[in-house]
Amino acid sequence: MEEIQQENGVLTLLHASTHWCNDIGYLFEPLGESTVLEETLRRVKAAKWGKRFTLLTTLSDEDYPLRKFCWKHNIAYVAHSNSNSLEAMLTCARLHSASIVVRCYANQTFLSPRMLDASVSWALSSEMDYVVVSRLPVGVPAEAFSIHTLERLAQRGMSLEEAQKKHLLQRDSPDFDCAYLPAPLHWRRPELRFTLENAGDYDAFQQIYAEVPQRQDGLHAFEDLLLYLDRNPSLKRRLQAPPPLPLAA
Repeated sequence: MEEIQQENGVLTLLHASTHWCNDIGYLFEPLGESTVLEETLRRVKAAKWGKRFTLLTTLSDEDYPLRKFCWKHNIAYVAHSNSNSLEAMLTCARLHSASIVVRCYANQTFLSPRMLDASVSWALSSEMDYVVVSRLPVGVPAEAFSIHTLERLAQRGMSLEEAQKKHLLQRDSPDFDCAYLPAPLHWRRPELRFTLENAGDYDAFQQIYAEVPQRQDGLHAFEDLLLYLDRNPSLKRRLQAPPPLPLAA
């Protein structure tokens, strides 16, 4: 009974909008036997804590293709009235009576279900304000927020982007209890990026789907991806992550 209650308190939100992703056009492009967006959804749903999810978008004209895609494929979604992701997340959390909100993005084509579960499980057991697995490639982890964290930021009139720029959700934050969980040793590749942001990324992901076999669960194992990149240094260079932002003064 306790586990059921906890599951009902967790909501995974897949951010998909022209305001939050570089180019949503790539989300509808073919990848493997489906599309980029459907492949991302498969990885979210493969997580224990990803079964209860909502695609989060906006009511803008630019995001109409996303809303149409959800209608066509019977994908649960919420379209918010503006592009403030914090307000949108709070609206969804309150609508679903969620105590933990997971944030990931539709262009995280190789998001790790295992790392999503690790963040949520720790957030539930520790009651931390913010939890993420650190030192993973960009696009592999998911972030778990307590709803109280979102409410406190909203009370300050602050967006999540502003909070991150001011490093309010860092390990040594004086305002929030933040947990940066250690990644598995062989997964620690913060210099890599697995987000689909441009045509070069799409070509790279198509190559991966064509040449890296999927496991029995229908997903690419992260270990297989890293091994493939190590054997293909030219492709690996194309998926380099940008340098980290400088610390706020």
